[in-house]
Amino acid sequence: MTSLFAQGTVGLTGLIGFMPLNELVAGGVGALVFGLIGIALLLLGYWLFDLITPKIDVQKELCEKNVAVAIVIAALLLGIAFIVAWVLASPNPGPPLVP
Repeated sequence: MTSLFAQGTVGLTGLIGFMPLNELVAGGVGALVFGLIGIALLLLGYWLFDLITPKIDVQKELCEKNVAVAIVIAALLLGIAFIVAWVLASPNPGPPLVP
């Protein structure tokens, strides 16, 4: 009796069916890489916001429990996160074709 490992058909079965292990690993690596890219772009956006608003010391205002600044930063991060998620999830990142 040969094992599944020797035949090269190792996979996981679940509610959606059979998925080969190499596809599972490739999907996990892709999710990790794109997740790290998304986090890096989110941090870059926050850094740019901090750079273009030199009169607002965000860290000091947050330490002083300034709710307005916290709401602005939360809205900024959510907006950047939506844009980054849309860009990373789009199947064709090129410009749209006009017929």
